[in-house]
Amino acid sequence: MKTSDLSLVIVFAVLNFVVLLITNQIASLIPLNIGLSYVFTVLYAINASVAWLMYEGRRWRILAQAIIFNTLAAVFVPSRVFILSIAGIVHALTADLIFNSFYGYFRLQNKLLWWIILLQIFFWATSPLWALVFLASLVYPLENVLTIFFIPTMTIGLPIMIVEAIAGGFIGYKIYRRVEKIIQ
Repeated sequence: MKTSDLSLVIVFAVLNFVVLLITNQIASLIPLNIGLSYVFTVLYAINASVAWLMYEGRRWRILAQAIIFNTLAAVFVPSRVFILSIAGIVHALTADLIFNSFYGYFRLQNKLLWWIILLQIFFWATSPLWALVFLASLVYPLENVLTIFFIPTMTIGLPIMIVEAIAGGFIGYKIYRRVEKIIQ
């Protein structure tokens, strides 16, 4: 990984971490709303879209960003369960492996907007699934995770997350196009 790539990864991981700090504080002000931070998916999706497009399909950048972000979250956010950081890293690994394999095809077809929107939908739609797998298998009983976190998040939050992922992917793509013109 080149120094410029590492710099990009660090900047976007820290930016994501700042968004996490702000959204966690807002979500924690409203009691009994576990998973409310998923309402702010659009903020994460914009940041991730710009970052992932700037990585230009190069392998391991998404994973490196997730490792830095989840390490910061595990260390500095007291309400964050450590096992969720591991779930986030594994989740980013799957996105990195699957979608960076198709980046070249979408780039040649001039369909990067579709690539980033599909990546965002996949990433945010499967995020609660990874949390369920890791929380239910390693931390809490399955029944508790299903009734308190997973079912409310999937029934109420998933449609919102998908719409926000599409919007975040589109906005992130537009920002990337403007930044790309400045850089070149």
